[in-house]
Amino acid sequence: MFLQSSPFSWNHVHPILVHFTTALLPVSFFSDAVGKFTDRYSLTPAAWWMLLYGAIATPLTALAGWMWASDMGDGAGSTMAIHQWLGISLVIGFLVLAIWRGRIFILAKKPGIVYFAVAAIVVAALMYQGYLGGKMTLG
Repeated sequence: MFLQSSPFSWNHVHPILVHFTTALLPVSFFSDAVGKFTDRYSLTPAAWWMLLYGAIATPLTALAGWMWASDMGDGAGSTMAIHQWLGISLVIGFLVLAIWRGRIFILAKKPGIVYFAVAAIVVAALMYQGYLGGKMTLG
């Protein structure tokens, strides 16, 4: 017996990948902050690795989201457009943070206040992005 629908669909892949993106950046940010202000050195390398994994997952998350959106057609509206373009911005933001944080890691330093400010903006954008995605899928 043949299945009428494919076992693979973008509407399943995007929600799986988005959880990595949504978890890794905030936990990286939190680990860096706790590591910096409590002198728990082990948290700062952990923060770098989480950010790196998030930077790898995020472009795949965005790609899966764009593919899912193309399957839906044009009926998604302005919320979808904002969600899509904010997603691309987050890919860029994640990659910039990963390169920046990677240089800090290589120098065996802790991130400074400017890094934390930029990372906080990216985390806030990520939370808004999640809100938009949830609004579209859960109502």
